[in-house]
Amino acid sequence: MSNLDTVIDFGSQNLRLGVFDQSSKIIYSSNIKITELSESEKLDKSLNNLIRDAEKKLSTHLVDVNVLYDTSEFNFIDISIKKYFDQPTSISKYYKSLIEEAKFIISENNFKDQVIHIAINNTIVDENRKLESIFEDLKIKSLILDLKFICLKKSLINNLSNKFKANNLNILNIYCSSYVKSIFYKKNIATKNNFIFLDIGYQRTSALFFNNNKFQFFNSVPIGGNNITKDISKVLKLDINYSEDLKIKFNKDENEISFNKNSVNDRNLYQEIVEKSISTDLLKQIIEARVNEIIDMTVTQNNYFKNIISFEKPLIIFIGSGSKLLPNVNDLNSKKYFSELIFFDENDNKICDAGINYHRSDDSLLIKNKKKPIKTGFFEKFFNLFSK
Repeated sequence: MSNLDTVIDFGSQNLRLGVFDQSSKIIYSSNIKITELSESEKLDKSLNNLIRDAEKKLSTHLVDVNVLYDTSEFNFIDISIKKYFDQPTSISKYYKSLIEEAKFIISENNFKDQVIHIAINNTIVDENRKLESIFEDLKIKSLILDLKFICLKKSLINNLSNKFKANNLNILNIYCSSYVKSIFYKKNIATKNNFIFLDIGYQRTSALFFNNNKFQFFNSVPIGGNNITKDISKVLKLDINYSEDLKIKFNKDENEISFNKNSVNDRNLYQEIVEKSISTDLLKQIIEARVNEIIDMTVTQNNYFKNIISFEKPLIIFIGSGSKLLPNVNDLNSKKYFSELIFFDENDNKICDAGINYHRSDDSLLIKNKKKPIKTGFFEKFFNLFSK
């Protein structure tokens, strides 16, 4: 079963695993909610449990994995690179090498970072002619590539790799989960003009901007759903675990909550709200205030958004576990900036599907490590020379 591909979504709160066959069909999936584990069960142990359970079900060892990862420490870099030719030249001769040259420039000037994603935003030939696709036999006099890079600190990559090595796992590729999900989900979005994916996670929120169906800008901040929980706990003076449960269940239907016995305290939350004299208005204000701040910091306050808002109000699509409480949050100051608010129906399998879809796409080939030639010693070179 060596022809299987494994995707792990390595989140701050959840670990998700999907194993796929060569037709991209998921043959096994599972997840672990990290916050539900006891303190003695650390992250590396939960990863070990996730893998070993999968190996038992599949009757095979999992060694190589592709990891979806997110952090507010991703860096976004925008670059344009040009090449002029003395005479008409085939585009295929320089197209890939120009991408590699841009990647080298980014790596040399950001030596602490590793390139995680490359997006080709525009391909312009002969000064002003935009190409939607590349023709091998096309002759050109000039080539301009507008490229977007998402990078991550090498120290973070090394730390992540060591966690997986401790569980006898080798990371083949690391992908930004927010980017990978947005690329996959946008296929289901009718509009192709201005739209934004806002991925609200546990400890960070990422905004990805698209225009004419092309990736334009990336922004991430270290604020997420956990900050809402902390606000509830601090203002209402409640236990942090109870505050998390209260946040999740608050926007659900009261009758649904009445029959839900999965809460931390195994009781009807509305009954406890009354008993604890918790102000539902204040609770709602706490949630709305933090959500407004998250949207402001990631979207409305950055310069890229300020430039595009003058032309056309974008659509905003909410994804991520932290966005699940938003459909019932009505008082959002930032609503006026968007043409429409969409709450994407996301689940564990869709996230893993996004991972395998990107991993097997042409776009992923731009950042996958090339196999380095095996170095030969002096005597081997000498033998090869005279054996010809």
